[in-house]
Amino acid sequence: MKIKRGSAPAASNDDHLIPLINVVFLMLIFFMLAGQIRASDGLPFVPPAMDSGGPEVSAQVEILMTEGGEVFLNGTPVQYNELSRALADGWGVDGAARSQSPVLVKIDQALTAEQWQPVLAWVSEAGFESVHLSTRRSP
Repeated sequence: MKIKRGSAPAASNDDHLIPLINVVFLMLIFFMLAGQIRASDGLPFVPPAMDSGGPEVSAQVEILMTEGGEVFLNGTPVQYNELSRALADGWGVDGAARSQSPVLVKIDQALTAEQWQPVLAWVSEAGFESVHLSTRRSP
């Protein structure tokens, strides 16, 4: 029986798997950091498309109108007729801060301007000066 001396031990198949695990782990970290995770509205809502977009705005008051005409104020269902009164009450924003507090309006793309124009008038009458319309980038 002959014994080989000075030979390197045979490489196991696991040694080639470690660099692959490192690459997959780094890709996972990259996509977790690069992706935007945002809570959805939880309602069937498709914002209108625009070619250009600005920065995302966070607002204390958020109005959402669905294609069916349902209106939600900060996630709470509100009758369309009662929206004016709810906005006039301030909905958690005192009178002095209303002029500086932005209102985010999310309107379904299927709605016409005649359907949501009164909402903008009610926001203005309530004393809010900054209104932002939520849109999505066109493909």
